[in-house]
Amino acid sequence: MPDPVQHRWNHNNYAVPPARLPLIEACFDALFPWAKIVSKPHLLGYRLGDDLHAAALYFRPVAAAASLHAAVTRLRAQDPELDLALVGLESVEVDYNDHSGFMVPTVAEWEERLAIAERLQRDRPEFEIRVADVYRPGDGRALTDYLYQAFIRIGLLGPYRNTFEMQARL
Repeated sequence: MPDPVQHRWNHNNYAVPPARLPLIEACFDALFPWAKIVSKPHLLGYRLGDDLHAAALYFRPVAAAASLHAAVTRLRAQDPELDLALVGLESVEVDYNDHSGFMVPTVAEWEERLAIAERLQRDRPEFEIRVADVYRPGDGRALTDYLYQAFIRIGLLGPYRNTFEMQARL
């Protein structure tokens, strides 16, 4: 008898500007070790583990996402209050801001992936990667004595809700 399905997250989906999909694919291929399960003009998907029905990430090209990004950029320039609100949201402590979290198996892999993110931030500005913050046990800022946390923002996804928290446990 198969295991009963429990309540659990099984995927995240991002609507992205169609013109950005190839760059998003190159960015995620370079940044994360996830298995690409689909790469089509209408769908890009990754799996974080062996279970096809758990821990998947999808990107779909949506024209309205491009329109939204353009409108937000234009309105930020015209409306200082809107710009201030979005800057404020970007400056909130990262663990309080919207983000999607995932865990890697070892601290060594976490350090390796963090180094890759920092290198891509420096060497591939078109990916719009920013390591927003890093917490290590013992650094005085970590929430626990066993959890490593790195918050990686990917601006290609849009002006907000673009942050991934990478974790590893001691």
